[in-house]
Amino acid sequence: MDPRILEIDGVSQLKTGFLYLLISVVVALVGVAAGLLSFFASLSFYPAAGLGSLVGAVAVFVAALVAAVAISLYALFSKIRGGMRILSQVDGGFKICYTGTTLMIVGLLVVVLGLVVGLAAIAAGWASLHMAGPPFGMLSGLITIFIVALIGGVIYFVGEILTFIIGAFKLNGRYNNSLYMVAGILYIIDIALIIAGISGILTLVGHILMYIALRDTLDKLRSPTPS
Repeated sequence: MDPRILEIDGVSQLKTGFLYLLISVVVALVGVAAGLLSFFASLSFYPAAGLGSLVGAVAVFVAALVAAVAISLYALFSKIRGGMRILSQVDGGFKICYTGTTLMIVGLLVVVLGLVVGLAAIAAGWASLHMAGPPFGMLSGLITIFIVALIGGVIYFVGEILTFIIGAFKLNGRYNNSLYMVAGILYIIDIALIIAGISGILTLVGHILMYIALRDTLDKLRSPTPS
């Protein structure tokens, strides 16, 4: 395939991926807002229906959260991963970013596996507790969940750095758009803000800048005389 067409396809997939990430945030925010509004509105008009209102609000929130997670996973592991894979065929420097998406998948799988094994151990411990046995199973299950979740989280975190931070700087180096660099810097600052417990806002801004920059890059690549 023509490298230029391949490159356009890769950038296009990245742009779509970041768009879906932004949509997932909007869906989550709408779900939270709708859940809160429905809860407080129902309490105002029907105070006796507090439990039903709470259940309805929680249902709305959970549905929105599940939808947001599904959209973000599709964005990450279909579009962004696919875009990095294609760009790595055009420019070998993007292979590390593609590797980052692989690490993110591995990290999530490790966390899920740890949860399954840990919950199974907790269930076994709970059964032994009812039989007057020592609750070692429950304790080992909790420890397993903590350790495996920590390991999986670290793997995912490293993959996130390679995908988003290194990816932003790689894109800036290839397409010379300062928005990529600004996004990468925001991602780095947001990592530091994790300690303060306010991480996430700058990453969202970074995603917006990445989408704008990718759209601009795509327009230039598609133009008859790319600059």
